[in-house]
Amino acid sequence: MKKTMIYVALAGLLASYGCSSDTKTAAEKANEKKIDSQSGAISDDAKSDAKEVAKSMVELTSMGMTELEMSRLAVQNATNPQVKGYALQVMTKHQQDERELRNLASQLTLTLPAGLSDDGKDRLEDLKKQTGTAFDLEYLKEMADVNDQAVDIAEDLEDNAPNDAVKKLAEKLLIDDRSHRDQAKQLRNVLD
Repeated sequence: MKKTMIYVALAGLLASYGCSSDTKTAAEKANEKKIDSQSGAISDDAKSDAKEVAKSMVELTSMGMTELEMSRLAVQNATNPQVKGYALQVMTKHQQDERELRNLASQLTLTLPAGLSDDGKDRLEDLKKQTGTAFDLEYLKEMADVNDQAVDIAEDLEDNAPNDAVKKLAEKLLIDDRSHRDQAKQLRNVLD
């Protein structure tokens, strides 16, 4: 009987975890809970600002992981050597950026996503359906779109950074994401 109760409790935990497969949403909720549970000495405005910074870091991490996974796929499936070279460059940068985001988040005791968001998974699945030049063009379109969004978020993070470390990282991400966006658009124009 006791074993049965343990198995039922464990199954319930696993089921509730399985219902929320979007790691981005889970990270955002975890951060909100941490911030809300801080002592009353922190003003509501400060909590709101902290939530915005946390949300931006979660979104940038999520987008970076999406770019990284799409680029891994492009290294394997792209037909144009320039597209493959671009994908390798993006992979290298985003691996570095993710390490820096995770280190900073750890210092700030923030939770970041452990895997692709639902949106990232959808983008990757859609990309897997393409072949040949159509793959190259779709990959570059997706990279331009994701980086456009990342630039907007990084600009907001830079403007609202609570400290120099966050501001410095936001500036670095802005440079990387603008470069990736512009390169994707240029390559797409050449191939189109």
